[in-house]
Amino acid sequence: MTAWKTTLLAIQWLLLSTQGAPEPYYKARPLTPKYVEYLRSISILPPPEFDREYDGMLTVVRGTQQQLREACPNSFKPSNLAIGCAKPMFGGGTCIVFILNDAGLQMIGWDYEIVFRHERAHCVGWHHD
Repeated sequence: MTAWKTTLLAIQWLLLSTQGAPEPYYKARPLTPKYVEYLRSISILPPPEFDREYDGMLTVVRGTQQQLREACPNSFKPSNLAIGCAKPMFGGGTCIVFILNDAGLQMIGWDYEIVFRHERAHCVGWHHD
């Protein structure tokens, strides 16, 4: 390799290594008490009695829209986004929560913590009605 090619590669490496990570295009909104109450009023977050830890074994699986639709058939209308779903296992004590991966959540502007609390509440026994 010639000296000028080595120099060019070194300069390119230096320039690329000094660039910081790109800024995320979505930043989660703080869960203030007022915002939590608003999310509860529109059934995104559950009522306080269901917004708690799950007593059994809880497994969280992250995936793409397609993987969530396959894991939870009939949970999503074709026109709706697949953001998350919960599968309490028969007999109790075990629940699997499926949540869209970080790239998908960021693309649609959803926060993992909100989706997790929503789906965990289904494991606890919350229903949207």
